[in-house]
Amino acid sequence: MRSNGIIANMDTYADIIINRKSPAVNRVFTYAVPPHLQGELQRGMLVLVPFNREKLEGVVVRLHEDPPQGFTAREVLDLLCDRPLFSDELLQLASWISEYYVCTRAAALQAMLPAGMTLSGRPPRIYYRDLFRLAEGWQQVRMSARRQELVTLLQSAGALDAQQLAAAGFSRAFLRTATQAGLLTVERQRVLEGAEQPPAEPAALSAEQQAVFDAILCEQAGRNRPFLLHGVTGSGKTELYLRLIAHAAQEGRQSIVLVPEIALSTQMVDMLMRRLDLPMAVLHSGLKPAERRHIWQEIAEGRVTCVVGARSAIFAPLPALGQIIIDEAHENSYKQDSTPRFSALTVAEQRARFSGASLLLGSATPSVEQYFAAETGRYALGELTGHYFPAPPPRVEIVDMRAELREGNKTIFSRYLQQALADVLAQGEQAVLFMNRRGYYQHYACRDCGESIRCPHCAVAMSFHQDAHGGRLKCHYCGRSIAPPSRCPNCGSTHIRRFGVGTQRVADELQRLFPTARVARLDSDVTGERGSHERIYRAMRAGEVDFLVGTQMVAKGLDFPRLTLAAVMAADTLLNLPDWRAGERTFQLITQLSGRAGRREKQGLAIIQTYTPEAGPVMAAAAGDYHAFYRAELQERDLHGYPPFLQLIRVLFSSRDAQALAAVARAYAHYLRPLVSGNDEICGPAEAPLAKIKDRYRRQLILKCRDAAAGAAAVEQAAQLLRSGERLPADLQLAIDVDPFSVM
Repeated sequence: MRSNGIIANMDTYADIIINRKSPAVNRVFTYAVPPHLQGELQRGMLVLVPFNREKLEGVVVRLHEDPPQGFTAREVLDLLCDRPLFSDELLQLASWISEYYVCTRAAALQAMLPAGMTLSGRPPRIYYRDLFRLAEGWQQVRMSARRQELVTLLQSAGALDAQQLAAAGFSRAFLRTATQAGLLTVERQRVLEGAEQPPAEPAALSAEQQAVFDAILCEQAGRNRPFLLHGVTGSGKTELYLRLIAHAAQEGRQSIVLVPEIALSTQMVDMLMRRLDLPMAVLHSGLKPAERRHIWQEIAEGRVTCVVGARSAIFAPLPALGQIIIDEAHENSYKQDSTPRFSALTVAEQRARFSGASLLLGSATPSVEQYFAAETGRYALGELTGHYFPAPPPRVEIVDMRAELREGNKTIFSRYLQQALADVLAQGEQAVLFMNRRGYYQHYACRDCGESIRCPHCAVAMSFHQDAHGGRLKCHYCGRSIAPPSRCPNCGSTHIRRFGVGTQRVADELQRLFPTARVARLDSDVTGERGSHERIYRAMRAGEVDFLVGTQMVAKGLDFPRLTLAAVMAADTLLNLPDWRAGERTFQLITQLSGRAGRREKQGLAIIQTYTPEAGPVMAAAAGDYHAFYRAELQERDLHGYPPFLQLIRVLFSSRDAQALAAVARAYAHYLRPLVSGNDEICGPAEAPLAKIKDRYRRQLILKCRDAAAGAAAVEQAAQLLRSGERLPADLQLAIDVDPFSVM
């Protein structure tokens, strides 16, 4: 590039990724850097560039002096931020995500930004609280009566912000003068609200904990493989998390802690704040967009030592990342179900590799793939088998609901569970009840023809939800709501009956059985409101709830000292799901829920209600025998060619035209077959288990392969051949999911 006839002696070209998710722009475009931006433009910055007849935004991924061949590069128009939004490490990670998960690089970069922060405009300013303290040597400052009042106040409070001091009558001008005189020091920082005061000393480690902690540090100092911490519920895994975060901070490194649910962020932050005096931030989708943007910017500027959050927090832009901790690492919520369909665990492995950070996966019920990786040496392994608190593991009882029915009990509560609930209430303790379905009844069905009332837009039965007007039938996929029909739409019969149980009915029946009990629910019907997770969590901690009824949220790591009873209302609803992970999920949920009970001085009780008490996952969970479950499940996976022996790639097709969709899926399979290895297996195409959602028909193809990278390249190439060689429905959507957690 020339300016006034002089060749610039610095980077004059920029490789840029255009911020559009279309595959048509999924490549690098080269632009010239104008003289006034040379020296200012950096990798990772957001810029405005001309593109055809538009002005679009893009991310700078490379600066260089190599002119493009065959064309004259157009110039970058302007900077859209005053500092890089993406570090070199995150740019490298985005490139890897794009290749592995078969998505555009723009989609990968977009996933890294907090919700509500698009790649446009200048980053928002960060606002900090000014905290005032007495300065060292304040006694030497000349005192007035007003200054003495301020000293007395701060001697009592320790530190107060400007707003609090203004309420006490001290103006900003007065505070500024007192600071200049040496009476005060001021610190600008963001302060987390609502956390308890930290204790003076950490809890002592047991001999088993100490041995595992030493093993973790030894691994980090050596091979630094991902470390799987397999510890039974209540074994003290969190204590090791705290020490690892503190260890990283002592070395000047920062940490990310991932939790599977928003509700658990509050609990984890409380524990961290009680123990560690470190600048922290919380990232999750429950925050307002402005809050997420402000926190994200603080993290990027290095003002935060520890970030806690759900799945997307793995992209927190910490400049000196040293430790990544994934709690409840078996959870399916770490897998994103929209583009890019990434697993936070797999991304964490790559980010740790790129940054040199250490990765710890903690779980009482690791996935089969995780434990297999530890057995085969890809992961390091540490196991905690003993409980940290004095109480022994919870007693687990299986109740055969077939026997209850034969003996005349037709209610949703076994007699044993009813008595246990009464004991809990009498002793002022707490119980949690798990039901894998929200709503009041699972579905309406005709007793004459057997047809369920199904959503006209989705291939699923509608659930009944009770309300003040008598109740409605709702679809949990598209949100459609209708009044319950008085006649069967299929045969006209009036013999329509409600079947199944949901969390709403469990809560209502509990209230009927125990009128004085304080009952709360934790499911997506009641937690949509901002802050609802935190309110329920704090109410349980404060003892303001006796019985908590919920879906999978209640089984995920929550720790309540008064909780002594955990009940699985219907284990069979998990076992009967049409998914290859059904057995694993059943074992994990029963084990996790059982572990919520009795985690302090008193032994807890877990009750599993089921119509199939002989099922292997149920029996293994009741016995607390992870290794028995693992061995049996591993044998099944090997027999049928599922992970960890083969990797899966799911290709999902959807369209409003069912006939055209079937033809497209067959054509895709035709293009794919020559591209895959002879050892790989193509299953389908066939109808997806959920064959229609929101008026869109769905078909799927599953590729079982030994190399996910090669398989992903093949399915992407087949998609390109399909688009270029076939006439496709205008509304066709094709989604590629590498390492799907479910095939529903």
